[in-house]
Amino acid sequence: MIGYRLWIAVLFVGFGRPDMIEEEILDEILYNYNKLARPGTIEHPTVKVEHGVNLIKIEECDGKTLKAMTWLPIAWTDPRLAWSLDFYDLDALTLPSDLLWTPDIVLYNSPSSHAGNAYNPRVYIFNSGSLSWYPPTTITTNCEGSEIDNTVIFCLMRFGSWSYHGRALDIVLSSDFVDTEDYIEHPEWEYVNSTAYKAVQMYACCPEAYPYVMYNITLRRRDNSQSYNVETNLPHSINGVIESEESKYNVNSDTAVLDKDSNTYQTNNTISGKGSDTDNTDSGGK
Repeated sequence: MIGYRLWIAVLFVGFGRPDMIEEEILDEILYNYNKLARPGTIEHPTVKVEHGVNLIKIEECDGKTLKAMTWLPIAWTDPRLAWSLDFYDLDALTLPSDLLWTPDIVLYNSPSSHAGNAYNPRVYIFNSGSLSWYPPTTITTNCEGSEIDNTVIFCLMRFGSWSYHGRALDIVLSSDFVDTEDYIEHPEWEYVNSTAYKAVQMYACCPEAYPYVMYNITLRRRDNSQSYNVETNLPHSINGVIESEESKYNVNSDTAVLDKDSNTYQTNNTISGKGSDTDNTDSGGK
């Protein structure tokens, strides 16, 4: 009996719990991690958040409202989540987003109360402390018709942080257009093009600027006799529509250019946004 117990002990020691690199990394980076704390540091107090829109499919469009399936790629850095490759032979892992601090980026000008996420995906974390997140989101936004061609509409999407001003969180564009690499053609509405720019909003209540990014998607109602090929089958009138009206829906007449090279603008009025200066003076909201 004693020999049997010794054999079991030796077997347990020889075939004990294996080393798990990912678990060791998680034990290190999540030790004392507070997901309620914004990852700004003394040296870099502003958290820069890159934002993009990947248009996947138009679900519904009546000419005034667009409902679309999208991915909203977001990237930022959290230095608390970095680890050394000298100790761990693994350069990336994923975690559920509810375990981490994540930017509170919302679609300001949605006619519905909130965007709908198909599900909450995991966040990619790299050993440098950089994070990438690709939440699939169904968005609903308002569209405005062209004054020149009644088959053309412009659908605007304005994204920004709901809680943080620009010194705490600075949202920037990852691209100056909407990504359509995975776009599925719609039988009624033809995707023409898109533009994007960054702007900052000033409010009477607060000295800080509130940055946001704006996307403009141009759509044209299909003529059933035309092909799906956008580049070769656009009617001549559409080129004039885009050229003459694109700037109108990028920056309106009350907007002043701050930095032309970086597509950054400043405005003291609301552009299809969260609210007006007057509405938010007392509450401090945007």
